[in-house]
Amino acid sequence: MFGTVTAPAADPDPAARPSQSVTHRNVRVTVLADRLVRIEYADDAAFEDRPTLDVVNRRFEPARFTARTEGMALVVDTGAVRVTCADCTRPFTSRSLSAVIATRDGTVTWRHGKRDRGNLGGTVRTLDGWKGNTTPRFVDFDPATGVVNAWDEQPLEPGLVSRDGWVVVDDSTGVLVESRPGRSAAARPRAVPRATGERRDLYLFAYGNDHKAALRAASQLFGPQPLPPRYAFGYWYSRYYPYTDRDLLELTDAFDRYDVPVDVLVIDMDWHRLGWTGYSWDRDLFPDPDETLAALGDHGLRVALNLHPADGVGAHEDQFAAMCAALRLDPATTDRIPFAITDPAFVDAYFRLLHHPEEDRGVDVWWMDWQQGSDTPVPGLDPLAWLNLLHWDDQARRRPRRRPIFLSRWGGLGAGRYPLGFSGDTYATWESLAFQPAFTATAANVGYGYWSHDIGGHFQSEPDAELYTRWIQFGAYSPVLRTHGSLDAFLERRVWEYPNPFRDVMIATIRHRYEIVPYLYTEARKGVDTGLSIVRPMYHEYPDAAAAYEASGQYHFGDAMVVAPVTSPNEDDAMAPVRVWLPRGEWYDLAHGARADADAGRAGDDDSNGRSGNNRRDRDGRWFERRYLLDEIPRFVPAGTVLPSQQGVRRLDGPSFPNLTVTAFAGADGHYEQYEDDGISTGYEVGRSVWTGLDHRVRAGERRVTIGPAEGAYRGWLRRRPVEVRFVGEAPPRAVHVGEREVPWSTHRRDGHWWFDAAAATVVVSLPRVDLRAATTVTLDRAGSSTRVAGESALDGLPGLARRIDRISDAARALVGDDNRRLIHLAQTGERIARDPSTLVDEAAELRAGLGELDDLLATAFDHHTELQSLNPLDPPRATDALAAARRLLATTVDQFGS
Repeated sequence: MFGTVTAPAADPDPAARPSQSVTHRNVRVTVLADRLVRIEYADDAAFEDRPTLDVVNRRFEPARFTARTEGMALVVDTGAVRVTCADCTRPFTSRSLSAVIATRDGTVTWRHGKRDRGNLGGTVRTLDGWKGNTTPRFVDFDPATGVVNAWDEQPLEPGLVSRDGWVVVDDSTGVLVESRPGRSAAARPRAVPRATGERRDLYLFAYGNDHKAALRAASQLFGPQPLPPRYAFGYWYSRYYPYTDRDLLELTDAFDRYDVPVDVLVIDMDWHRLGWTGYSWDRDLFPDPDETLAALGDHGLRVALNLHPADGVGAHEDQFAAMCAALRLDPATTDRIPFAITDPAFVDAYFRLLHHPEEDRGVDVWWMDWQQGSDTPVPGLDPLAWLNLLHWDDQARRRPRRRPIFLSRWGGLGAGRYPLGFSGDTYATWESLAFQPAFTATAANVGYGYWSHDIGGHFQSEPDAELYTRWIQFGAYSPVLRTHGSLDAFLERRVWEYPNPFRDVMIATIRHRYEIVPYLYTEARKGVDTGLSIVRPMYHEYPDAAAAYEASGQYHFGDAMVVAPVTSPNEDDAMAPVRVWLPRGEWYDLAHGARADADAGRAGDDDSNGRSGNNRRDRDGRWFERRYLLDEIPRFVPAGTVLPSQQGVRRLDGPSFPNLTVTAFAGADGHYEQYEDDGISTGYEVGRSVWTGLDHRVRAGERRVTIGPAEGAYRGWLRRRPVEVRFVGEAPPRAVHVGEREVPWSTHRRDGHWWFDAAAATVVVSLPRVDLRAATTVTLDRAGSSTRVAGESALDGLPGLARRIDRISDAARALVGDDNRRLIHLAQTGERIARDPSTLVDEAAELRAGLGELDDLLATAFDHHTELQSLNPLDPPRATDALAAARRLLATTVDQFGS
């Protein structure tokens, strides 16, 4: 990679270093980094050093450059970028202002006003009313079918990365921000319009296709994405519905009864009195809000309330008289106090009287649902962006040791400083689900990494259980998992109210979200320094690979994982197809338990466990087409990856991850640094945190994982705790050691033992108590070479195969008569291997060899039930339908996993 820029500034300074600026006549050029240049024109030669609503920091580490003037011209050259202004006395034109940018492939030229045709996109303010990437436009009304709409495709706003090699951000009309030190109301930020006259304020990002470097620089300029509280990474339950206090407490009990993890309970508009906006609890629904909030807090839940502030404060509000007094209004003659977000007196009363009392009462998160306009009395000031800044600032000033958090909409560049985002009310369709992975990833191009979607969609007439299940699976691998829906009597969002298999899959997926939080939280912390979002496009990591720009249905989930969510319904074999591109190298398919060899080769070569011939190689990697059951989420990690997770956690309010799991994948060495802090304070900004190294080494005779020693400290960190170490893709070893001590074997999960989980192709080692301050090494004494190779081959794809045989067994064992024992025998393969790991190779071979016999068994049963149905034509064909479905599943299973 090329381009140099340091980590985001901890204390932003809007004034650049004087040594980095060159002024000539009416133009100033500031070299912020070797590939980031600010270019200003002012007809009065008065240049601006105050922060704007977007730009907060211009004090970068010094970058080398040369500058020379020739008459009216100025040339600034960093070696990577040469900026030329031919006439510094006049406003910029395409002839007067240009830059030559060095790239890996040569040079590209930018001229002022040139269109950035290769821009890779950013995001949009809201997805309200979107179906996929389209919105409806009224065309006609048909009495038979109702409203007739045309659906228009909607573009995203530009991003900060482009295949053209450059991006220009024009902040010429950006509103200035002034503030004073201190925590008083007088110290709140104030918006100030730009000076009049002809002015240009441009930022040239000239990073070629080094997208990561561009975003790192942007993180310095616009401010980094701060680390949200850890509970934000848990499950947010939300539904637009007039819940009572009793309903919410019963709902909370149901979460515990069904063992569904949850951290945030979102109460939509109906917490307040009837109306679009409100600040007063509806006492019919909540007779005693203090009691309700205290009870929810006792359950370990955080509470979020919805606001629509644009309508101001009505006379019916509890605080109306106090607001009038603060604003010197007569309540007897005032019907409504208008929303005046640029008036310092209103802003002070808005927070002090309407919000602070509720925060003291127990409200944790405000959901600013702004939908009303983009104008204010300050020219160029967007009320949404300003509202976001003020809410963040208010929380930071009032509780400086606690991380601010709220839910709002994207307010433009710089909005990544204020997580979390609420993307709006989409149509609950497969098209909407299919659009959201790409939409979420592309928002990383503007440093907006915490989109929170209405998981399940907002507008829907009839619930679709499969769609909801797949949407929750995407939500588990998105920045924020928040289910939601419109005020619809039939739009159920309680996952336990759905029939099986959907209910069990959704509950398991929410639990799985909590398991991966140690990895997710670590990646979020890394993003504060790197400017990278958790969910990001493939081309961030592989900018030179053409396929990375085509792979819009997948994304990098942090540094170590690629996710390709299922976004289409299952087909007649009970599986959904997914097409995924993997860069060169060996990968591991977590859902199938199978290797995926993406090294370059001939077009049409088969992959390691798919025999369909739908896998296309190219010089940069390989396309795969695979099929996934309802309970499978397509995820891929490079060989050797080692990842942290946790077990048995139902809230994220603890200061540490209590039951750690370390999972190492076969095929190569790997390393990971797991991050922890107290989860709620700003202490992480000054180093109050702990990093624990996880090291994975593979040798011919042994495979080992070393945990620790941990470095750092903070209050509440658990030094000693249980750890489970999992070696994926490993044949049963000869022995397992922790340090010098040999660990005994068990047939099943047992503290202080190791066992073989054939269903996961994994050797599992339980460590009841680990001191993370010391280095703890778990070593597998691997089987002999020939035995190990045979075992690894037997394990490749075995989890996916066994899962499918289980589905067939569950569906057909009661329909195949006395042959059910043979079917059950195949389904019990993993159990027999766990009880005697030495049988792995033979048992796996028998399972694969038995697939043809299994089809004969199902075909015979199908013929038998067809004959029975001919004798009873009024009976529904349930048996034959079930057997036909089982055969279709089996046929695809043989194609994917058979020998």
